[in-house]
Amino acid sequence: MSSKITRRSFLNRTACGIGTIAFSSTALPFTQVSCTSSGIGSNKKKLLATTDYFDNILHGKFLFDRIHLDALHKYLASLGVTRHQWILDTIWNFYDPRQGGFDLLAEAVQSAHTHGLEFYAEIKPFEGGGFSSPHPHSLPFPEKAVALKDMRGIFPIARPFVAENPHLCLKRRPGTYEFKGPVSAIRLVKGDNNPTRVKPEHLSIWTSNKNNGYQLYKGPVSFRESTEWRATYPKSQVCRIIHIEGLELPENHKYILIRCSLTDKDGDFTNERGSIIEIISPDGNNIPFIQSTGQENYEDHRSLYDNCLYDDIVRYFRLPEVKSEFTDTVKAQEHYNDFYNFEENIKITTPLTLDKVGYIAVACGKPEYMLGNLHPIYPEVRNHWLDMVRFCLDKGVDGINIRTSNHTRSPEEWEYGFNEPVLEAAKGKTDYPEIRKINGSAYTQFLREARELIRKRGKNLTIHLYSQMLMPDDRSHQLNYIPQNFEWQWETWVREIADDLEFRGAWTLRQWNLQQVLETFSAVTREASKPFYFQGNMKELKFQDPDNYPFTRRELEMVKNDQAWNGFVLYETANFTRINKDGGLEGSPGLEQLVKKYFI
Repeated sequence: MSSKITRRSFLNRTACGIGTIAFSSTALPFTQVSCTSSGIGSNKKKLLATTDYFDNILHGKFLFDRIHLDALHKYLASLGVTRHQWILDTIWNFYDPRQGGFDLLAEAVQSAHTHGLEFYAEIKPFEGGGFSSPHPHSLPFPEKAVALKDMRGIFPIARPFVAENPHLCLKRRPGTYEFKGPVSAIRLVKGDNNPTRVKPEHLSIWTSNKNNGYQLYKGPVSFRESTEWRATYPKSQVCRIIHIEGLELPENHKYILIRCSLTDKDGDFTNERGSIIEIISPDGNNIPFIQSTGQENYEDHRSLYDNCLYDDIVRYFRLPEVKSEFTDTVKAQEHYNDFYNFEENIKITTPLTLDKVGYIAVACGKPEYMLGNLHPIYPEVRNHWLDMVRFCLDKGVDGINIRTSNHTRSPEEWEYGFNEPVLEAAKGKTDYPEIRKINGSAYTQFLREARELIRKRGKNLTIHLYSQMLMPDDRSHQLNYIPQNFEWQWETWVREIADDLEFRGAWTLRQWNLQQVLETFSAVTREASKPFYFQGNMKELKFQDPDNYPFTRRELEMVKNDQAWNGFVLYETANFTRINKDGGLEGSPGLEQLVKKYFI
């Protein structure tokens, strides 16, 4: 199974699969501060490990039983780990009642305690679903709320609460997403005014009332070419434009496909994705639209279904009416006839060349909601998140770790978070500072409510501090993993709410920016006397020899010798454990040697 499928096409979990931090062979990517006698010496530092159980399944194609949990905890204890953090996500059915009464989370807690480890449940409030590749609209969408659906397609992975309440997700700014039709003209905009080899005879128009089954448009059409000013970045310039006019498209056909018969390496019609096409209404105004990131095929989605146990762990695929359509190749191929991916996982500033790719597909309108990202302005959303906390506490965990970053994204994230209660609280204002403050305060309110619940149970609360709360991602094509229209009141979290903190996002920044972020966070955690743990860059963690972990070694030494840090987090166990040929779980001896030599 290719990484392209598992990390882009279906789960789009690029935060866990792409990108590194550049560093020299002689210098650490951080400022190293020698320890003092302040009590945080190398023998005082904690070693933590985190498990995202889905990724263990993804790597091993295997569901854990108690014997695997015990083997995992025995190995973690041998490394010197004292706290195991387990990401709980009810988008999967792992935690639903299972035949035979096996309770995964309760068993994991008991196993960790048997091996002398603390056990924390890690919760991602904003991870509600909607991050998988959309599936065709024509597949069954049952009344039972187990999946999400919008203009892009069906998203099979979703928390039941989110599937039942998609209107509680982050909402797009009014007036920026509505499509009332019809389309009367299309403009193809080149990024400069140089001549192009693309001519009218190379272009054809296809339309549909859904995201598949496109039909060739045979109605009125005229072509002309012009050069006009456009607001290109970083400054405006004259661009060459192909006008496709006089259209009489069916009014309910909001899915439009422009095909170009030229497709080779000599393509010249290039512009940014968000600027290469304009959709025009009869009154001459621009119609909002989203653009496809590529054509999807049934074989890719079926490969994931077969190889990643989705028929076991995804509620949508367990429904008989879905199985009968999706697993029947003949039926499924009809659904995937000209099906295009509108999951919006590519920045609108990414270049696109029409006569290399051979098509541009758009859907008129914009998604009204960022499906999966619930808004904490709603009391019922905060109660849902608190129910997740209660669920974990009832299983006997020692603490709760709350992580803000998630995998639901949009290339126009700045337009979301304008839900009706937010607009009411803003008293008509829609400026970003006001909206961000209201949104951020709502999330902080949830954290306060979670703290009260957790402390009443006599447990501790860890809160993630994510790099993008302070600094944009340095990776040129990477979308953000936290909602953007929030004022992240992290200093309040450190001083008033959290018992300890965990840093995440080392791989998202180059060393000079990462250093600024780490020093900014740690200055406040030290002033507040709150333990601060560094989550390592997992990019090189795998089952290998100790000499193949040069970056991890540097990170371990940095945490060991820098008084700003109280511990190191190995993220995640799927990267350095595996299921062997006998069906047992084993850990990397190489990582064990490395940790004992450079950290313990």
